Amino acid sequence: MKRTFGTSLLFIVFAFGMCLADDTSRLTDPARQDYERITREIEIKKRKHSGLRKKERSLLEHLDRLAFALDRKKKELRSLELEQARTEKAIRQKQKEVQNIRDQMTVTQERIEDRLARLYKMSRIGPWVFLLSGENYIDFLRISRFFFAMVDDDVGLLATFETQLDREEELQKELETYHREVQEKQTRLRQKKQEFAALTRQEKKALKEVKLEKAAYANLLEDLEKQAERLQSMIKSLPNYGKGPSQKGAGFLALKGRLPVPVEGKLAANQDTRLRGISLEASPGAVVRGVYKGRVVFADWFKGYGNLMIVDHGDNFHTVMAHLSEILKKRDDWIATGESIAKVGRTGSLSDSALYFEIRHRGVPLNPFEWFSQKDQLALK
Repeated sequence: MKRTFGTSLLFIVFAFGMCLADDTSRLTDPARQDYERITREIEIKKRKHSGLRKKERSLLEHLDRLAFALDRKKKELRSLELEQARTEKAIRQKQKEVQNIRDQMTVTQERIEDRLARLYKMSRIGPWVFLLSGENYIDFLRISRFFFAMVDDDVGLLATFETQLDREEELQKELETYHREVQEKQTRLRQKKQEFAALTRQEKKALKEVKLEKAAYANLLEDLEKQAERLQSMIKSLPNYGKGPSQKGAGFLALKGRLPVPVEGKLAANQDTRLRGISLEASPGAVVRGVYKGRVVFADWFKGYGNLMIVDHGDNFHTVMAHLSEILKKRDDWIATGESIAKVGRTGSLSDSALYFEIRHRGVPLNPFEWFSQKDQLALK
């Protein structure tokens, strides 16, 4: 009886302990769950933030790579188009040569036919009758020389005709080769155009994403500031920087308030204050002209500016032109005032087709707008 009672008491105590433990678990689990939930959320936010930062950097780098690839693809397209134009010109030239040789063959063939007709008539009376028609030996010699001269002429006509036939066959083979080249170039050209179109779509998509991602766009503008500093450093590191030819007061400085505009266009709205120059909106491919004589000291791709050209005008004055679709001059070329030096584009730019233009003196950016004439300033607005 005592054993039964003791066992029952132990069972009650054990059961009470289990209930107490279960109650304690219920009291502590919500706090633990909140802690674990908050910890997970923090980790998720950290990963998301890290992912967004990577995405921003990736978008910016992707945008510059696309702009560079587009520029190179455009040059490949232009090169292929020039090759195709040269091949088509060669075909037209060969076709003229074929027609010319055929005209010569027609003349030669007519002469051969005429000679055959005469030989046929001669064969009816026999050549000996013709040779013996003279009255004496001297006549015979004269007639025989004339006869053999005609034979030589006939042989020459046949040889000429054979040479012309060979030449026509050779020209036809050359024409076939050129036609195959044109077909191959047309195939390559179509492929390059498709690649260019695909890259253009990618660039537009990437640009749209950058503009939609406010953080990425702000990051890009910050990156542009850094590129401006890089440009400043690059200009100062140019060979013979600060040692350009002196214009002795009659050079670039004398043009302040009278400087011609580099391109026909309009001053772009919402000028970015982070940049050191101005943007002039103009149609794609519009001609950019040198504002003053000088020497090209840089003409290449520059990150953040696309195709970039820098001209040294002497007395430590430089002009900077960026986002060009095409550069018509190369480094160390001398240019004249008003000479065509480039074409407007949007390489490395977030906006539409425009020319970015700077004036620098000893590396310090000046306000280009103040250098134009009042007439040009009004026309640009």
